[in-house]
Amino acid sequence: MNGVPYQQGAELTLTPTGGPVVIEMVFPFAVDRVALERFLPKATATIAWIDDRTVRLTYPEGESNMSFKAVQVPSVDGSATIDLFTVHIAFPATRVIDLFTVSELYAIKTTGVRTAAASYRVSVADGLTVSPDGRRAITFDAIGPPSDGAALAMIELATRKITPLAQPPQSDGPFAFADWLPDGRLLIVGRNVWIGDGEGTSMRKVADAVAAVGNLPWTAAPSPNGERVAVWAYKTDGHVAIVDLRDGTVTKVTGPFRRSGADGRVSLVWSRDGALLAGTDNDAETGPAATRVRIVDLASDRTVRTIEGGVIQVSVFPTGELMVMRDVGEQGAGGRLLGQLVGFDGAEHRRYMGCGWTMSPDMRFILQRECGGAGFLGHTLIDVSTDTSYGFGTPSGFQRWLADGRLAFY
Repeated sequence: MNGVPYQQGAELTLTPTGGPVVIEMVFPFAVDRVALERFLPKATATIAWIDDRTVRLTYPEGESNMSFKAVQVPSVDGSATIDLFTVHIAFPATRVIDLFTVSELYAIKTTGVRTAAASYRVSVADGLTVSPDGRRAITFDAIGPPSDGAALAMIELATRKITPLAQPPQSDGPFAFADWLPDGRLLIVGRNVWIGDGEGTSMRKVADAVAAVGNLPWTAAPSPNGERVAVWAYKTDGHVAIVDLRDGTVTKVTGPFRRSGADGRVSLVWSRDGALLAGTDNDAETGPAATRVRIVDLASDRTVRTIEGGVIQVSVFPTGELMVMRDVGEQGAGGRLLGQLVGFDGAEHRRYMGCGWTMSPDMRFILQRECGGAGFLGHTLIDVSTDTSYGFGTPSGFQRWLADGRLAFY
């Protein structure tokens, strides 16, 4: 691989540069080229024969799947056959970021190409967030597994240049949140709340998050205007801290917002005007069946509405509507969930059946994640204006819509 002999059983390593990945295979005898090429990945690799025993495969570095197998490959003279061989290429300390346009997703069924034109392999071992403009990514030690102390660093996707962040210190993690605000500033929430420029070069601490919520934060949700952030940690009283990012002022919101099970977290979202905070709540960690959505008026610290029962999580669409994900009892790996699109007034607007929903910034499309077993990555793109849909599969999971309407999978 890339000019280095492979040692059987050794783990492959790759430092992403943006250059190609070149695999060269040497056979013990001259092989029938036509028979072998039936199994080679022609859609994703360039194939070149050096001689009758040696074939070279050249992949773009951003190709997610470089593995294949071949069966019954005969020699040129028919005196020998390779019954079966596999080529498995994986780089565990890296991930591929695909930034698809909607047109590229529509073309997957006809072209079979499941790699975006803008595709980047980056070095990352834990948390990863791509910026809304698709130019950068931040790596960090995220809450939950593997939580291996991964360093905070900024990656310029075009060059793969990695710049460690001077602040926050590694000891401030693990981090509940690392993402960009609508005005381009970077917000990071760990044991403290940090705010800085979009490149992460001038981060400053604005509040002690542990003191504000009484424990290590697990959930953080910035307000739509980027002036405040709601922070939650596991505490039996279920309160939330609202941190003003301008001056570090902390306001306690009673809620309560309590997790539905051990080692779980709540989801929190804001109304578009920043007046209401909605989140999940459960009286006694008894699971989704007894979990509700609680909507609190922040000015009065008063619950104005609840949506009861069966709630797994709540998110918010660019339209200002809540997407309430509910368990409806379907069993098995393909068991679907109910997605209820409701207003902050509690009125239901529409229903979907799938395993997750997000809306494009221009409010034209809804991406629905389909349900399946381990490794299943099916999605459906729904055109809201025409009510038409298109299903496709991707090599990695959907993470976010970008500001220009592209979709980031990684």
